[in-house]
Formats: sequence, C-alpha cells, structure tokens
Amino acid sequence: GDQRISNTYAPVVRHAYVTWREWLVGQTWSNFMDVATLPEAVDFIGPTDGTTFVRQPQVRWTSGGLSVSAENRETTITPYRGGARISSDDGWVPDLTARYAWKGSWGHVAVAGLLRELAHETTGANSIDASTWTGALSGSGKFNFGKDDVRWMVLYGNLGRYVALNFANDAVIDSGGDLESIDGFAGFAAYRHVWGSSGKLRSTLMYSIQDYDNDVDLTGGSASKSSWSAAANIFYSPLPKLDVGAEYRYGIREIENGTDADFNRLQFTTKYSF
Repeated sequence: GDQRISNTYAPVVRHAYVTWREWLVGQTWSNFMDVATLPEAVDFIGPTDGTTFVRQPQVRWTSGGLSVSAENRETTITPYRGGARISSDDGWVPDLTARYAWKGSWGHVAVAGLLRELAHETTGANSIDASTWTGALSGSGKFNFGKDDVRWMVLYGNLGRYVALNFANDAVIDSGGDLESIDGFAGFAAYRHVWGSSGKLRSTLMYSIQDYDNDVDLTGGSASKSSWSAAANIFYSPLPKLDVGAEYRYGIREIENGTDADFNRLQFTTKYSF
C-alpha cells in the first residue's frame, strides 16, 4: 500500500480514527467516496471501473447531510511521452472535499465535489517545480424497491487516483515541465434482487465504465484510455453471518494506441462476518 489509494501500513492499519461531536480525525474512507452505494460482490470492490475507492488520513466535519474534509494529498503523474508512474507528495494544500446526502426509507442520493492542487518538484538538471488546480464532481445513490435495490454513481473531472485504483494518472508533464491534468468520466449501475421471502438467496447485476482524455502528444500511446466490465453473482446465506457466493465477470481495457484486451473471471467466496 501507499498514499495513492489505501494508505496501509505494516502491520496493516485500514481504519484508525476518532470522532467527537461533528468531528472525525484519522484514517478512513475518503469523504468523496459513497461507501453505501458499493454493490454486494465477490470481487472486493465490485464495479471497480466506475467507482471511487480511497481511504486516507483526514479531518472531517459533519452536520446533518453535509460533510466537508481536508484529506491527505498525493499526485500521480505520467512522465513526458510516457513511462513509469511518478507519485508525488509535493505541495502543501490538502485535498478538499464536500458532500451532501439526502436519506429516507426510499434510499439515498448524494452529490460530492473534490478540489485538489496537483504538484511536482524535482532538483538537479532539468528540475521541475510545477503545480495546477483541478476538481471533480460525483453523483451517487441507492433506490430501494421492496427488498430489491438499484445502486449507481457518475463521476466527471480530474478523477485520477480516486477512481478505479488509479487506472489513470492525475496529470502528465509537458515539454516545458508543467503539469497538465488528465480528465475523464466514470460510472456504474447495479441491480440487486432478493429471491424469495427469506432473503437468504440474492443476486446482483452490475456494469461499470471509465474513459479518459489523454493528450497523446504528451502521454504517448501506452496511456490507459478506457475500460468497462460487467458482472453477475449469486449469494446464499445459510446462517445470518455466513455468506457463500459465486461471480462471473467480463471486462475490456483499451490504451491510447488502440490496443485492447479482454478477460473472463469466475470467482467464489465464503465470508463470515463478526
């Protein structure tokens, strides 16, 4: 783990925070992430291509449906004309988020915004000292239909490390050593159906997609352009805290030079919650 996505440590620390009245301080899911929309899936995330997934240190204030936060900053960068990803923690302004959620027996709807300073600084020959401001918007929700539900999310802007496990970088270095942000869109939809009245047997269908606007003159042809995946699963709970599931997934990834590849995946799981 590193500061791009999970901020894990050895020994592993996923969530460690304190709350007092309206305040939260410590590490947990980003305020830009809507955890409640994640579908039931055998894959750890589920609709990976189209959802936010970041946990990191932060200071968050919540009042009713409104929450705002200042969170750990990190910039992921594509070198000029392509190459290995650069991870930079330069700069001094934390990532800033705001989120508002409306909740009821019908489900919930949330809108969120993200404001970031992307920065990179090097020393020596051909040194770089560059920064740029970027932002992103998110809409998400869950609608209940009896025991069934529909979950969804749409995202637009500079998504970078906040979406799809950093499938696309935040920025690219141009020929003059400045940073150009990489923007795109992403989203998913998932339908969960409960079979019978007991709720022990249920299935989810999901589809997720992402697409990015790389400047090929700067990133080169090997930059990730788009991906999508579709999945279907079935879960059975013989006991209240025991889940047994199976899931099939098909997906495609394309890079900027037009090359693409697909995959088929069949996964099984047994999970006990405590």
